[in-house]
Amino acid sequence: MRNINSKFKTWLGITISAFLLLIVICLGMAGLFLLLRVPSFEIGEGYFWVLRWKNNTDGSGISFNIFSLMIIACFIGLVGLFIPTNR
Repeated sequence: MRNINSKFKTWLGITISAFLLLIVICLGMAGLFLLLRVPSFEIGEGYFWVLRWKNNTDGSGISFNIFSLMIIACFIGLVGLFIPTNR
């Protein structure tokens, strides 16, 4: 039982760290895109979009899909859980 609890805590820690890192990266990209004057674009299709950047004469803005970022973070957590560590 302790092994399952330990693996869950490890997975949760990796997932939360990856999720927060992805949010910081997305927020940091807004300043970079504004500085570089990147035209409007979207990463993803339909419901599973990850990032939308709007830059036109009306203004600029960035939006990201929290649900998609959480799925990516959970996947990163699973991959990190199954990579063997040298202890």
